[in-house]
Amino acid sequence: MKILKLYIVSIILLCAWSSCSNDKNNHSDKPNMIITDAMSQDDSLFQKAINKIKFKFPEDFGSHNKFKLEWWYFTGNLKAENGNEYSYQFTIFRNALKYDSIKLNSDFASNQLYFYHFAITDIRNNKFYYYDEYARGATGLAGATYIPLKIFVNNSSITGSFENADSSLPTFHINAIADTYQINLTLKPLKKIILQGDEGLSKKSYDKDNNSYYYSISRLNTEGSIVLDNGGNKQKLKVIGNSWLDREWSTSALSKDQVGWDWFSIQLSDTTEIMYFKLRNKDGKTNFAKGTLIYSNGDKKNLYQPDVFLEEKEYWDNGAGKRYPSKWIMTIPNEQIKLLIETRVKDQELKLNLRYYEGSIKIKGIKGSKEINGLGYVELIY
Repeated sequence: MKILKLYIVSIILLCAWSSCSNDKNNHSDKPNMIITDAMSQDDSLFQKAINKIKFKFPEDFGSHNKFKLEWWYFTGNLKAENGNEYSYQFTIFRNALKYDSIKLNSDFASNQLYFYHFAITDIRNNKFYYYDEYARGATGLAGATYIPLKIFVNNSSITGSFENADSSLPTFHINAIADTYQINLTLKPLKKIILQGDEGLSKKSYDKDNNSYYYSISRLNTEGSIVLDNGGNKQKLKVIGNSWLDREWSTSALSKDQVGWDWFSIQLSDTTEIMYFKLRNKDGKTNFAKGTLIYSNGDKKNLYQPDVFLEEKEYWDNGAGKRYPSKWIMTIPNEQIKLLIETRVKDQELKLNLRYYEGSIKIKGIKGSKEINGLGYVELIY
């Protein structure tokens, strides 16, 4: 799960209205989008995730332009050489504004909008930094290829290198830049690719059309550096830790009565992982829920709504009318798992065109007869 159509549409409309004035590195080269075009877009021309497919790698690390939207989503929890802990989110989104290419006599014409969200949580100092930037998929401003593997928006990028021609798992490199901070990380997969849902077809409701194609790499060894610039005092820190990759693409992934969700990625100390999401109706009740338990050897088990109990215990108020859960108890009885989950910093809300919460979490609990702990990420749309 990531920021789906509600957020994408808000970005498109903002760009159309303001000529993408937030494209910080390319103020003179904004896509000339028309608001009526964005509002009248017919999604029926795009392909939909209805039937199972055979995933192909490295091709499926690249873009899928026949679908309306997709994302390359990395989160991670890192420890620095000075003992401090940091977490990060770096997500690149692609959104097709129209099905066919924009027919304009211009090198800047493109039917693809790319943008990214980049956030850092400074755990010790209880600080949260966030940033967004976007550009059209033209003239070298933004794009996605799998040979070479490169997804980029302006000067920030995800790239990948393969050990040999037959390798399906690359070593990833992230170079993400914001106004006052950046990361440069190398991520090596420790587990195989997991096809979420039914062999990669991930249902988001009981409507047969509301699905995405979704795969994950649930644990990547991560090392590199974080640069923080606090009032001209630039500090570069070496970091190590673990990351998580999610890849999704779709055209219609939510039903009309679904208005928000809670999504978790959990990395436990025994090298198992859990992905779990639940979606809510307008009345606040759970509409649909699903998840995956990934064992130490990389095998997976699908989790369904009756398998997981998620109880909210505490909340954080953002001061602007939204209240987010900040502590949960997750129970998976059939696996003898009971976890206490807490946000590591209360305020990890990205205050962008659509406010949403995406932040680091800590976990402790019981698995079988043994104590267990871990770290992860939560995304909350309320």
